[in-house]
Amino acid sequence: MKIQSLLIAVAISIASCQTQEQKQIDTLEKEVMMIHDAVMPKMGELVALQSTLSKHIAYTDSLLKITPSDTSLQNTLKQSTMLATDLKKADDGMMNWMHQYKGDSLKKLPPKEAIQALTNEKIKIEQVSDDMLKSIEDAQQLLKKQ
Repeated sequence: MKIQSLLIAVAISIASCQTQEQKQIDTLEKEVMMIHDAVMPKMGELVALQSTLSKHIAYTDSLLKITPSDTSLQNTLKQSTMLATDLKKADDGMMNWMHQYKGDSLKKLPPKEAIQALTNEKIKIEQVSDDMLKSIEDAQQLLKKQ
């Protein structure tokens, strides 16, 4: 009778751990997707800024051909080019993350591995989000000055 009670207690304990791990997996997956879903709508804005900045770079470059010693234009061109690169990296970051994220595969992993994998995905998508928001903000600020 004691062995049976002990086995029941162990089974309940294991089930409880699995339930806690599953809750953690579900929570992490929701957090990852919430971050993605919050920043994904900004892709249109990011692409529009890339286009606007590209035109701005071309215009500034043409002005520099007229007045090549204008340091203000040189600085503007340099800053614009760096921001265009940042926007491109942010865009590429989101595209790469979306292509590499395998939510269905993560669910098939053992719980501890799924938790670790989702934690890593959360870190990655947070970085993508930060990169996108910062590059958008920086580009907007530069274009407002012009």
